[in-house]
Amino acid sequence: MKPKFYDLLPKEEKNGGLVEAPEDWTYPIAMDGKEVTDWQSLVLELKYGKYAHFNMCTGGANIISEELKKLFESFVDDPTLIEYLPVKVFSKEYGDKWMYIMHFKKIFDVVDKKNSIYVPGTDILIKERLIYDKVKDLKIFNIKKNLNDVVVSEEVYQAIKKQKLNFCIEFVPIYCSASTTT
Repeated sequence: MKPKFYDLLPKEEKNGGLVEAPEDWTYPIAMDGKEVTDWQSLVLELKYGKYAHFNMCTGGANIISEELKKLFESFVDDPTLIEYLPVKVFSKEYGDKWMYIMHFKKIFDVVDKKNSIYVPGTDILIKERLIYDKVKDLKIFNIKKNLNDVVVSEEVYQAIKKQKLNFCIEFVPIYCSASTTT
């Protein structure tokens, strides 16, 4: 079965940087499904390389570029589900830049619990399967409670590649179950 969705993960690449939060900042910066507070005064730092369009910040947040934000906005039917909080990122080598904390206001209940693989004795997903009937019309969503994750459809995946926004992004395929089991 061909994958229809992809989990976005930061990928180590030559020249790719790391976005760091101040050491004294409360962790996590953002947790999906919960209100983000005090982000207005947050200033992040890019270290060890170039800006990427998708970064997982050491402070616990997904940090995306203006270009990726615009692409995502073009695919989301209900803009109240995701918010983009502007934060300044500074870099001694590459200059300062405004980027965005990408924050889902809810956790999507789309995981096929019977056909997914978990860490034994926990609810921590190792390999997830999605319920096709619940995700077939979604383009960008999340699935994990304790982690800021981003899942995109095949259509969004192709658009990211076409617009060359995939520097430092790993696309991990996620498959759907044929049935509507939960």
